[in-house]
Amino acid sequence: MGTFLLNDTRHRHWIEDDRFTTCVSYNESTKFSYHGINLDEEAVSSVLPVVMLQVSLAFSISQILYILLRPLKQPKFVSNTLSGIILGPSFLGRIKMFDAYVTGGRGMVFAQAASTIGGIYFVFINTVKMDKGMIPRTIKKTYSVSLTVFIVPLLISLLVGHREQYKIPRIHDQGISISFVASKCAYPVLVDAISELKLLNSELGQLAISSALLHEIVGLLRLLMAPLSKAKYRSVAIRIELSLCAMSLFTFLVLWPTIQWIIRRIPERKPVKDFYIVAILTGALVMAVACDSMRVNYTIGAAMLGIVIPAGPPLGSALVEKSEAILSNFFLPFFYIHVGQQIDIYSINNWRAFAALELIIMAAYIGKVVASILATTCFRTSFRNALLFSCFVNIKGVSELVTFLRWRQRELIDVQTYSVLVLTNLAVTAIVTPLISVYYNPQRRLESIAMGTLQTALPDSELRILCGIHDEDHISGIVHLIKASNPTEMNPICAYVVHLVELVGRAAPVVETYSTQKTKAMANSTDHIMRAVIKYAEGSNDAVTIQPFIMISPYETMHESICKLVKDNCITLILLQFIPPNEETEGRAACLHGLNNNVLGYAPCTVGIFVDKRLNNYSNSAKPANFCYNVAVFFIGGPDDREAMALVSHMSSNPGVRITLSRIYLEENLVEDEDDKCLDEVVMNDFMASNFGNPNVVCRRIDANDSKQLVNAFRSLVSDNDLVIVGRQQPFSSRLQEETKPWVEYDELGIIGDMLASADFAEGMVSVLVIQSHNTGAFCAQYKI
Repeated sequence: MGTFLLNDTRHRHWIEDDRFTTCVSYNESTKFSYHGINLDEEAVSSVLPVVMLQVSLAFSISQILYILLRPLKQPKFVSNTLSGIILGPSFLGRIKMFDAYVTGGRGMVFAQAASTIGGIYFVFINTVKMDKGMIPRTIKKTYSVSLTVFIVPLLISLLVGHREQYKIPRIHDQGISISFVASKCAYPVLVDAISELKLLNSELGQLAISSALLHEIVGLLRLLMAPLSKAKYRSVAIRIELSLCAMSLFTFLVLWPTIQWIIRRIPERKPVKDFYIVAILTGALVMAVACDSMRVNYTIGAAMLGIVIPAGPPLGSALVEKSEAILSNFFLPFFYIHVGQQIDIYSINNWRAFAALELIIMAAYIGKVVASILATTCFRTSFRNALLFSCFVNIKGVSELVTFLRWRQRELIDVQTYSVLVLTNLAVTAIVTPLISVYYNPQRRLESIAMGTLQTALPDSELRILCGIHDEDHISGIVHLIKASNPTEMNPICAYVVHLVELVGRAAPVVETYSTQKTKAMANSTDHIMRAVIKYAEGSNDAVTIQPFIMISPYETMHESICKLVKDNCITLILLQFIPPNEETEGRAACLHGLNNNVLGYAPCTVGIFVDKRLNNYSNSAKPANFCYNVAVFFIGGPDDREAMALVSHMSSNPGVRITLSRIYLEENLVEDEDDKCLDEVVMNDFMASNFGNPNVVCRRIDANDSKQLVNAFRSLVSDNDLVIVGRQQPFSSRLQEETKPWVEYDELGIIGDMLASADFAEGMVSVLVIQSHNTGAFCAQYKI
């Protein structure tokens, strides 16, 4: 320990040594002894109101600023940082009474401790969310872009800093560190910002995340090697490095097997025990304290433990779900308060030093723009996207503030330098984030993509279907639907089976091919799904080919990944599941309805929404010997109904499928134009001609004058069928649409589909497939239908 200096003031003492600064505030009830500082019950209880007031003020000011700045497309980071600055000595902290009762005294000691804990858990949680499997793939695919975006701005900033840093007082050897931080992209910061912008699945967003991942690895290596360059004595540096090596061995030889043992003891689809969660969160603090005791950045210890915890379920997701809320709503507000307490805009009076520091920082930012233009040329992207990519990699956030705050606490930089660093990073983030939000819209590209429809597919070509599956319970329904579509050696089906998983406990989305070669000790939900569909394909005599994928993404932007997969593989039909809400799945079902609507709006091909009411209660097998499937089709007219008939035409050649086609004529239907009527008649005539003499196809005519007759017709025909196929949009008259619209509960199913999928029809046991043509989807996306 160093020599302590005790500077007396009226009620506040500063205890300083060569490593840290601690503020101790006391009154008459505070007692000093050889064993430390003792507070009586009254002193301890008086801290709680101050702490609660600090959190309340920080939260309230942050929310008010966020609401006011939201029209300017400002992120939460800007409002949170500004709230800390407002509470600091730059604004409210200059009021003596406010400083004495709110930001001063014992409450500030707690705020500083909570701030440090918040920084530790921020690093730990974001390291847990990092997909470690991405690291080799990222280095292989995007290393050229990542290194260019890092090295070019670093060199430019170092050259400028070499000439200008002597103008900055008390900067010591932090000139290189400032250039390094300004040039590096912080992985957790970038992921959080891109997630807030809802661009995780976008092309530029994923490229920026990949670049930041490599930067984070470089930054971690620099932290590990820092003692060798900064220690005053070589023996001290060697001792620190040996201690780090010992901690690394302990992490991978002891902690990693322990984490794997915990994961094996977690039952599938069961919550993780609270004991494991508490033990791991406590372990993160212990690892951080151990690193700090070795005079190493405490975030390294938290990162070490986070690295050995796999992202996603079961353990990673549980840790994130149970700790992220308290981190963002309790610890991080104290962190922003602590950051703001160290900022004093009135200390910025050395304008020569200010200009020199700004030149060093801006050199790195401008260098990133130049590097982005150079690096993205290999991806053949436009100049506009290159500039937007430079905006992505210039985003700053909590990780940089943690670094600046640590420098200030160790007095490596003065108040002016610290204030300029924080305010400059805040200003740049406040500028680039709205630019991304306004000028980068990947949805426009989705609207311009068109892959064709079932009607335009060649007769003897391979039918490519993307099957999005959420749960194991829906595998049987999808398999029966594929089998009913009559795959043969002459007309094969290639099914892209995609397990759709919500992004929880991970930082970045994942779309990858499922490996059937890997052997796992414990099978998860994805393994069960893929094994079932692959087993079916193996018994199909090469008529069905399975391409297994796993897609982990936020439901809000998952449709972008689905559409990209469709485009890359020339897929004709997308099949998505409809999951009705219940007490257990109400929140998740709402997200899935949003996903279905997004896919319907932006899909470049035909989309089918499959309401599987039978789940696993199918009475027959999918094997050819005993396959039997009863299908009812309701044809009113329009593009969606014609697309449904194209799928039914595939099914009609299957000897195990019995089709009942009902051609419904609406007496007051005056909406459909003559061209559509002609196309409807052509489709119906072609279908009946191609199935003339087919005993498994029955055609009926139904006349309906109003909605009541229409409902009665549906009730009389759906009960004896396994599946009902309808189009999503029909050319209803205005009166009939007004009569049926109040019944619609789920707009992704359309009026008829929603009616048939309700529990009132056939005791809720008939599955429904709602078909939408690509042209209708583009129209709905354009007019927000």
